[in-house]
Amino acid sequence: MAAPAHVRIAGPLQAQPAAKAPATGAVKAGASVDIVARKGFWAKVAGGAQTGWLKLNRLSLDSGGSGNEIAALASGRTGSNNVVSASGGRGLDAADFVRATPDAAAVSALSAASEAAAEKFARSGRLQTRHVAYIREAGPGQR
Repeated sequence: MAAPAHVRIAGPLQAQPAAKAPATGAVKAGASVDIVARKGFWAKVAGGAQTGWLKLNRLSLDSGGSGNEIAALASGRTGSNNVVSASGGRGLDAADFVRATPDAAAVSALSAASEAAAEKFARSGRLQTRHVAYIREAGPGQR
């Protein structure tokens, strides 16, 4: 059964669930699509005569017309004293983890964001350095 969604970020449809896969077409922001399959962080979508794969972060899942997409998600936190932990890996199965490979280029790109680049960014936003003292651990009788 297909799940309705809207495209949040325009761009290419991929032939396979991989960023380097050939494009099969393109979608515009706001386009209505149906999610027909999922694989990890990818969704196979169909819209009009086009079919292809999009990263999930480019989609906005329809929630039955409530206007509140977050309300359509079940957190598992009902009652009291329940601790809920969310993970960015939802939708992955054991085979996805077996096939996973590190992306050295992405790590290098993150590492390239130097301290100098961070300072330049801070200056452009007129941010100022603020020193915050460490919080000391509470002693006996102070908890």
